[in-house]
Amino acid sequence: MKASLYIHIPFCKKKCDYCDFFSIGEADRRGKKNDLSDSYISSIINETRIYADLYGISEWKSVYTGGGTPSLLSPQQSIDLFSGIKKIAPFSKDCEVTFEMNPDDVTESFLDACQKAGVNRLSMGIQALDDAALNAVNRGSSVEIIMRALEALKSHWNGRLSVDFIAGLPNHKWKSFENQFEILKQYPKIDHVSLYTLTVEENTPLWKKIEDGKINFSFERADRMWIKGRNILEKMGFMQYEVSNFSKKGFESRHNQTYWHQENYIGVGAGASGTWYDFDKKSALRWTNTLSIPSYIESALNRKTEQLDEQTLEFEFLMLGFRCLSGVNDRDFERRFGKSLAQRIGDGIEGGVFSKWQKMRLATKTSTPNGTVYALNRRGILLLNRFLEELM
Repeated sequence: MKASLYIHIPFCKKKCDYCDFFSIGEADRRGKKNDLSDSYISSIINETRIYADLYGISEWKSVYTGGGTPSLLSPQQSIDLFSGIKKIAPFSKDCEVTFEMNPDDVTESFLDACQKAGVNRLSMGIQALDDAALNAVNRGSSVEIIMRALEALKSHWNGRLSVDFIAGLPNHKWKSFENQFEILKQYPKIDHVSLYTLTVEENTPLWKKIEDGKINFSFERADRMWIKGRNILEKMGFMQYEVSNFSKKGFESRHNQTYWHQENYIGVGAGASGTWYDFDKKSALRWTNTLSIPSYIESALNRKTEQLDEQTLEFEFLMLGFRCLSGVNDRDFERRFGKSLAQRIGDGIEGGVFSKWQKMRLATKTSTPNGTVYALNRRGILLLNRFLEELM
């Protein structure tokens, strides 16, 4: 059986002020047993082996190493990690192997290690090509460092490259935000872009600064910036295929589609989550690992589990499917849940949710040889949360 694998490396040099993911900055690791040690890598390999044996996994169809900052791994740790994973189950012939990195970690030795380990796709967090915006959120990078990293990738990397941008960062001027996308023309290896709207999570340092009036932030301005960024990306040949993701044709993230299509994925590492589906029983097991590095190293299956019932799976199927511009196929829905998608979402029903959104020209219905596809259009997907609330 094939499955996808997510590996969590929860270590950073320092945390950005907007970050709400589980990660540990260097300042919080000093004098504690929270180091990115070889023991942590061994625990990841051991945990992966347990799940591979449990679920009979014979191949990895995609592998994603995220964080945190995976590029803090030493070259040898990167090679050891992927060597261990491949001994448990090989990469499939078309396996997408992604590794997240920060610009300041891009060196020739790092890129050599990635290629030797079997990584074929890198994902780099640019966030903004503006020092004032980066400094406003305590981002440990600079325009100079980012451009140096892009030059190294241009000359020394043979695989795919995805980059991240954030719309709405404090102190980011409109003209600077618009002009930054010009780098996509200069670096043709970039085939995928994630464009996020800045979200202000409660109790993050950014949230506290905004609450205290130290930073001005406008949600409306962030949304308008995102729309402007989307329009620029589409003119440059990057087509939106999901709420925050754009790619050149054929270069969509296969690993992320595992999540959006409700397919099995193993999550390993402290703080990682995984989900294993059993659609015969219309249920799934979801787990989240401990946030304690020492506890994780001590016990590979130190986790909390949750059994997902049919109602939860059904709503998640719709929630994840409508995130994508490709939408939801009625035959796929009926195959999994044994009921009519049209009835569930209110198509052809007076006052039904989908019928109403279609009348507002925010949703489309398309007949294909493989079934009827329901989707939000590029205007409707901006209101995804409202649509999902109406479906609940």
